[in-house]
Amino acid sequence: MNNILEFRAKCPQDENLSDCREALEPHVMKIVAEAVGRGYSPAEAAMVVADIADDYILMLSRELRH
Repeated sequence: MNNILEFRAKCPQDENLSDCREALEPHVMKIVAEAVGRGYSPAEAAMVVADIADDYILMLSRELRH
């Protein structure tokens, strides 16, 4: 699998976000690799991870409104 770091967008405004990504990225890549090992394509696995993250963000935004 390619190193995802080369595709990372530069986001200088928040070092905390960068630190969080650095901490979580290996775990996400492991999830994707495990899904690929079960027969899913890398794109499918990454899309599902992104979809799950998006659902979680939407849930958090609904909680903030209440």
